[in-house]
Amino acid sequence: MRRLVLFDIDGTLIRPIGIGRRSIEGAFTSVYGTNDVFAGYGFHGRTDPDIIDEGIRRANGRAEDHDRLLNAYLDNLAREVAVAPSLLLPGVRDVLDGLAARPDVILGLVTGNVRRGADIKLRKDGIHEYFRVGAYGCDSRHRGELVLKARDEAARIGHAPIDPRDVVMIGDTENDVSAARYGRAVAVAVATGGCTRETLAALDPDHLFETMDPASAFLEAILP
Repeated sequence: MRRLVLFDIDGTLIRPIGIGRRSIEGAFTSVYGTNDVFAGYGFHGRTDPDIIDEGIRRANGRAEDHDRLLNAYLDNLAREVAVAPSLLLPGVRDVLDGLAARPDVILGLVTGNVRRGADIKLRKDGIHEYFRVGAYGCDSRHRGELVLKARDEAARIGHAPIDPRDVVMIGDTENDVSAARYGRAVAVAVATGGCTRETLAALDPDHLFETMDPASAFLEAILP
């Protein structure tokens, strides 16, 4: 039996310290000359393409500017991450080590980041190599569909279908819990990013944690 454990990135694996927001805002400043496009707009749980399209709408820009803005954002992100301190949240590396040691587990990503953005962020602390499958914001703007895509990819490399009940989705926002429900996966919420514990509890996830630390307790709960 194969089990698939999927992780969101921002606020789940890495600290939400504003790197992505600054990088996207900088892209809009360089292209449109404005620095207040995203005033009052939350990025948590959204895909990179959705954020950029929303910014274009707010700036009265052109749809054909999307790729230019995306590339400017990614260039900014690479520079921001290069000079940032460690981005890992507490317990994350121990959790990944514990899961990677299990022959029945495939590790994957479900994230609103485009693939290049995810790689930039995960390479900072060298955790990119843990993940054998991934579904990204450039693959679909619907997070639930990303869960299904990651499950199908894991089934291909595992040479057998994976039952939805053997899929675990870990994230820090309402959208992550909703995506898990859409994919009929086990929903694990961690209050380390965009939502309070109370907000997440109201969604009734299968498991709810303040943090992944200590890793032993987290692992015992999600994969008994």
